[in-house]
Amino acid sequence: MIIRVATETDRPAIAAVQAASWRTAYADVLPKDYLDNRLDDDIAAHWRNQDIADGDVVMVAEDTDVVGFIAIWVRPTPYIDNLHVLPGFRSKGVGRLLMRVGAKALLDAGQRTAFLWVAVGNTRAIRFYENLGGQLSERTDLDLFGTDVPSIKVLWLDIETILTAR
Repeated sequence: MIIRVATETDRPAIAAVQAASWRTAYADVLPKDYLDNRLDDDIAAHWRNQDIADGDVVMVAEDTDVVGFIAIWVRPTPYIDNLHVLPGFRSKGVGRLLMRVGAKALLDAGQRTAFLWVAVGNTRAIRFYENLGGQLSERTDLDLFGTDVPSIKVLWLDIETILTAR
């Protein structure tokens, strides 16, 4: 498994990983019709058009193909917009490795904090982020491609805790 900076040519693979991840992680969150009929096209279009600015961190985990990725927008506060791993590679340390590499990149750039939003119903992800030192904060509904999803903010006041979490 290697972790590397994503390139422009990785966008279709990133979209495919996110769609596969959402299909299972959000099966009880997003409408079945959406997951079955529009998800792939919406995610692919999103990644075709996603602006990646200097200072943003987008890394992929590669086995023989891309099996996971992390996308952190640093504008100016680091926002972990995406962390996705193919279902067959979950619970194998890929997500933890991506979080650590992302945190290290932020620390190297002089950043100390980060946050993300996670669907309240995604209890597996919430436990994962808490185990990495994330603290649960405010709740709100976020629009995910036309569906309001109850979400909770996860904060890292010192992202170094991601590197030291067991």
